[in-house]
Amino acid sequence: MRSSWIEVNLDALYHNAVYMKSLLSPGCRFLAPVKGNAYGFGLVPVAKVFAKAGAEYFGVAIPEEGKELREGGLTQPILVFGATFSDDYDLLFDYDLIPNLFRLDQAKELSALAVEKGKTLTVHLSVDTGLTRLGFDYTDELPDIIAEICSLPGLNVEGIFSMLATTELYPERSYCDWQFGRFLALIDKLEARGVHIPIKHLCDGGGTLAFPEMHLDMARPGTPLYGMLSGEPHSMDELQDPLLPAIEVKTRLASIRRVPKGTKVGYGATWEAQKESTIGVLPLGFVDGVARLAAGRGHVLVQGIECPIIGRVCMDQMMIDLSNVPEPVFGEEVVVMGCQNGAKIDILDAGGFALTSDTEFSCRLGRRLPIRYVGKLAEELGY
Repeated sequence: MRSSWIEVNLDALYHNAVYMKSLLSPGCRFLAPVKGNAYGFGLVPVAKVFAKAGAEYFGVAIPEEGKELREGGLTQPILVFGATFSDDYDLLFDYDLIPNLFRLDQAKELSALAVEKGKTLTVHLSVDTGLTRLGFDYTDELPDIIAEICSLPGLNVEGIFSMLATTELYPERSYCDWQFGRFLALIDKLEARGVHIPIKHLCDGGGTLAFPEMHLDMARPGTPLYGMLSGEPHSMDELQDPLLPAIEVKTRLASIRRVPKGTKVGYGATWEAQKESTIGVLPLGFVDGVARLAAGRGHVLVQGIECPIIGRVCMDQMMIDLSNVPEPVFGEEVVVMGCQNGAKIDILDAGGFALTSDTEFSCRLGRRLPIRYVGKLAEELGY
C-alpha cells in the first residue's frame, strides 16, 4: 500500500456523464474531454466509464493521448484539440485520430500525405471567435480558405468549432452571445457558398449547462463531468447541483513530534511555534501536486479535524500542525482533499489553498500518486 494515493469514484463519474448527456439538445452529440490524463483522474479507465455513459466522441490535447486511448481499447472518434506537429502526423493515420486544423498550409500537407498513403483523414477546423488562442483568424477571407480546404483530396472536413471564453461569468453572457453570433455568421457564409460541414460545436461545460441554444451538433462538457465547477469565479454553482464529487486525495501520517515554543519548521524557517505544539509530517509534496502556496493558507483533515499546513511544502513531504488532534497515530489516514468524519475539503477549497482553480488542482496531481478506483463500476470494469 502506497503512502499517498488518489481515490476516484467511477460511479460518480458515470452519474455526472449521464446527467450532462441528458441536458443535450435533441440530435446533439456528446464529446467527453479526457485530456490531461482525464483531468488527473486516469485516462483509459475514465474514458471507459464515459463511453458506458454514452460518450460518442473523445477529446484529447495531443495525439499521444489518442494513441493511449486506442491501445486501451476505445473505438470512438477522437478529436485532438491542440496543435499537431509534422512529427506526429503518422499517429493521426495509424490511430485514426481527428486533428484540429487552423492553418491552410498544414491542411495541404495532410492532404498530400493522405493521398500518398491512399487514405482519407477526417479533420475538424477551428475558428477563433474571441478566445484568441488556437483557430483560424476571423477574417473576410476565411470562408474562401475553408472552402479551399474542403475541396482538398484526402481530407474529410467533418467538423468546425470554436471555444467560448467567458462561460464562467454566467449569468453575464454578452461576450458568449457575441462569439456565438460570429460563429453562426461564418456558418451562414459557408452554407451560402455550398460548403456544408456536418458537425458544428461551440459549447464547453459551462456553455452546455447555461446555453442550450448553443449546443448545435455536438457539445464538449469538460469539468462538470468530473464533478467540478466551470471556471474560477464559480458563479455557475446553482446550475451544477446534480453533479457529484468524484475524487479524493489521501496520505498517511509519517511522523509525530512534540516541539517547544519557538521551534522553527521547514526550509527557510518560515514557521515558528507560538506555543508548545505537535507537528506532523506527511509523505506528500509539490511533486504530487500540493503547491507551495498552500502552506499558511490550507489545511488537511486528521480524524476529521482541520490541521493547518505549515512551513514550506517540500518536493516529497509537507508539515502540518497537529496540536488540535487529541491523540494522533502514526500511519493513520490523512485527507488532503475529500471527506473524513463528517468534515470536508472539497476540490474547490483544495485549489483555493494555492490560489488556483479546482481543475488546475486535479490536473497537477502527480503521476507518482497511484489511483484507486472505487464504486460498483470499478469492480465491473476490473479496476
